[in-house]
Amino acid sequence: MKAFAKLFLREWKYLLKRPRSLVLMILIPIFVTCICGSSYAKGYFSDLKMGVVDYSYSKQTREVVEAFRQSPYFDIVGYYGDEEEIAEAMRDGEIVGCLIFPADFTRKLQLGQQAEVLLGSSAVNMGYGSTINLKGSEVLGTVSTQMAVKSLVAKGKTVDDALAAMNPVGFYTRQWYNPTNNFSYFLTFGFVAATVQQVLIYFAAISLVREKESGHLEELRGISKSTTLQVMVKCLVYFIISLLAWGICSCIIRGVYDIPMKGSWQVWLAYSSLFLLSIIAMGQFFSSFMPNPVLATSLSLVFTSPSLVLSGYTWPTIALPAFYQKLAQVFPLTHFVIGYRNVALMGCGFEAIRGEMMVLGGITVVCLMLSCVIWHLRLTRMEKKAQQGTVEMEENTPVQA
Repeated sequence: MKAFAKLFLREWKYLLKRPRSLVLMILIPIFVTCICGSSYAKGYFSDLKMGVVDYSYSKQTREVVEAFRQSPYFDIVGYYGDEEEIAEAMRDGEIVGCLIFPADFTRKLQLGQQAEVLLGSSAVNMGYGSTINLKGSEVLGTVSTQMAVKSLVAKGKTVDDALAAMNPVGFYTRQWYNPTNNFSYFLTFGFVAATVQQVLIYFAAISLVREKESGHLEELRGISKSTTLQVMVKCLVYFIISLLAWGICSCIIRGVYDIPMKGSWQVWLAYSSLFLLSIIAMGQFFSSFMPNPVLATSLSLVFTSPSLVLSGYTWPTIALPAFYQKLAQVFPLTHFVIGYRNVALMGCGFEAIRGEMMVLGGITVVCLMLSCVIWHLRLTRMEKKAQQGTVEMEENTPVQA
């Protein structure tokens, strides 16, 4: 216990003498949390700039345009002469979508035929394209029904009869857990967790190898020769810091940006702790065998950089090639971000995430065991080299008469 306390205080003294490192470990995740929360605060794309080409300028086309103007999703910026002007406006960034009414639009309506309107979008940004297609279709569907009902009522039918004739099969939709398709619910957890992972593994990956580079190995071994204790104490220190940072981020997500956390605090604590420990253990593993801190951090960051893409958070893992599906399983983020989002939005308990927690526990145990073994072998080898060097120096020292 005495050795544990000395190692624990020694690691804290090292970090406190370098407050920039300590601040970065805490402030970077908080900064990213604020960026994500503020960027997605509205929860949906709004005021998408739309242009109009109207070859059949009439009361009916103006009615459709006005319906788009009244929608919070769209902003009608003006009329254009033809499709070429629309394309040029998209290239210049003036608009991201358009409505194009053909010349026979009004005539077909008057004849009781189906009139078509082109709903176009710039799908360079898929978020714009999907929103325009989805919300634009809703607006056009509503306007179309209103026009048809007005026509039938003018012919003597009641509003209810007209609606039944237009929509013989009624339906309504319901979305559980994210009813408004709020982007902040969908994206924030993953981006913040990925940031915590990158920052934490960066510092964990230099925690052991820096002892060699700084020439403090003798001091470390003077406190305790137990490599297991050395590794565990460093893990504990970084765990405390990372849990503090993650806790602050979680409070900001919940309290400031009103993103729900329906799961219990016990689930939050256990799941988050395993995730953070698995990252630290993986960083310690890299640190145990890399020759210097630069290579240790470079390898750890390169290794974990693709983890958010492979985790299935933004794109389902099942849609990835088989090789990448298997590769994704080695990243702690894969076994945390989706499960954590389900805990937050759906209120899932331990039953739903038991498998992911077991994997995170397995990664932690395996990486810690490898770290202890490799670090022990490495220190033993360095000690033998040092002893051999001392013997050679003694043998080469001339004996004085």
